This record gives sequence, structure tokens and C-alpha cells, in this order.
Amino acid sequence: MSAASPLMREYHANLKGMVAFAVVLVLVGFAVTGSYPKTMLIFAMIHAIAAIGLGLLFGHGGQISLCQGGLLGLGAYISADFVRLLGLDPSLGLIAATLLPAGFGWLVARPLLQLSSHYLAMATLALGLILSIFYTQWVWLTGGADPGISNLPPFTPFGLQLGSTNAMFWVCAVILLLVLLVAINLIHSRMGRALRALRSGEVPAAALGVDTVRSKVAIFAIAAGMSGLAGGLYANFTRAFNASGFEVGLSIDLLIMVLVGSVRSPWGAVSGAFLITILPAFLEDFDRYRLFSYGILMTIIMVFMPDGLASAVFDGVRALARRRRT
Repeated sequence: MSAASPLMREYHANLKGMVAFAVVLVLVGFAVTGSYPKTMLIFAMIHAIAAIGLGLLFGHGGQISLCQGGLLGLGAYISADFVRLLGLDPSLGLIAATLLPAGFGWLVARPLLQLSSHYLAMATLALGLILSIFYTQWVWLTGGADPGISNLPPFTPFGLQLGSTNAMFWVCAVILLLVLLVAINLIHSRMGRALRALRSGEVPAAALGVDTVRSKVAIFAIAAGMSGLAGGLYANFTRAFNASGFEVGLSIDLLIMVLVGSVRSPWGAVSGAFLITILPAFLEDFDRYRLFSYGILMTIIMVFMPDGLASAVFDGVRALARRRRT
């Protein structure tokens, strides 16, 4: 059996998982009819798209980022202003919400990624704060913190009426599956292998012939583009938002989603996004203790479970089952 066969088995397992996940989304889409639960599912899928990008950046590229919430906001404002100010088709706004944040990420990545460890975290945190201030102060472009952007026209790409909650569920589901497919193929591509080497260390990766600068910049730009795409979907779904929705707390939420799931797999980002988005809605007064709880949870996971909470639980159950068999 060739050395590449375990990777191929993992790739095929991921593809089968995508088929199963698609079936689950279809069943849930038809089974859930209430407006509120479907709205929560849409927000979970939007967050999952951004979390997949962050998972690629952090889990495979080894680069932490605390500005993904700001980049999500950038995509939201670009998508909204393409329609609101320029009068263009919403589909063009959604494409621009993906490509322009990706381009912005590519521009800022080179100076930012010269840093590492907590220095990189602080630099991306500063970038997120700068974007938040920009959204608050440039009222003519963003509407500021009050009133923000409101009364956006319904999402009608190419003239299709897709602005309802039910229609947006299917739009977000299809885009989430496409983003998952891109992430899975990227992980199992030559770039994915370069990123895994990079996570082990820049010096060993460079010794193996990996262009470390190019790889880090590319994955940062891809993660920024996925966050921008999520922001574009958020703008088209809510049709009303303001600068307070894209503060640093959103970046922390996205990072928690990745850590709660698994940093090694895009499925971890998806499961973490659904859990962190939906579960607090059923916990009374959770918002009062949200940042405090997330801070403790993040510290515990990063110290004792660096591959993610779900991965640690799964590995523990598997080790326990193996011990019982022996």
C-alpha cells in the first residue's frame, strides 16, 4: 500500500462526509419551518464559512488571527454598498465581498506575518480594532454605529427572488458546501502539505523547499476572502446592521468556534460554529458572562487541548475503547 493511501482515504472520507452533511441540510431545511430556528441556522452557516477560513489559517497554517470579525464586516459593507450606493446586482456585491477582502488580506499579510506567536495575535487584534473604528467613523460609507445601514433591498441575484428566510437558508447551505469543498481540496493539495510543514516550523519547512512567505500570505488572503463572503451573506440576509456587530468580540467568537471543534479539520469549524451560535440562544443571561466564559474556555483548550475540544474528546473516547479491547 502506498504512503499516500492514508491521505487518499481521508480525502474520500471527507467527500463522503460532505454528501452526508448535504443530506442533513436538506432534511433540516424541509423539517424546520419556524422563522426563528431557521434564522439561527442561517447565522450558524454564515459563521461556519468564516470559521472554516480561520481554521485553515490557524489549524493548518499555524497563524493566529483576531481580526476575522473585522474582515467579515468589510465583506458586509462592500456587499451592501455595491447595491446601495452603486446600484449593482447583489451577485456582484457578493463576489466583491469575497475578492476585495481577500485582496486586502493579501496586502496586509506581508507586514503582519513577519510577526509570530502573541506578537501576531496583538497585531491582528490591532487591525481588527482599526477596522472597527473605521466602520464607526466613516458614517457616509458605513452609516456608523447609529443608525448603520438599513432597508437594503432583498437579495435578488440575476433577478431571482431569494430574499426570504427560507430561500436564504438554501443559498447559505449551498455556499457552505462549496466552501467546505474548497477547504477539503486545499488541505489535500500541494499547498495543504506546505501549510502542514509550515505549522511544524518555518525553518524545517523552508529546508524542505516550502516558500514560507508565499504560503502564509496565500492562506491569510484565503481566510480573509471566506470571512468577506460570510459578511456578504450576513448583509444580504439581515438587510440592516451597524458597526457594533463587527467588534473584536466577533473575532473571539470565531476563534472559539474553531477551538471548540477541531483545528485539524474544517468539520471542527462547522460543528463549533453551529454549537457556539445556537447553544447560547437557549441559555438565559449567557451574554452577561459570554466573554468571561470564552476566556476561560480558550485558555483551557489552548493549554491542555491544542488540537481542539472536540478532537480531544474524540481521541479520549478512541483511546478508552482501544484500552478496553486490549
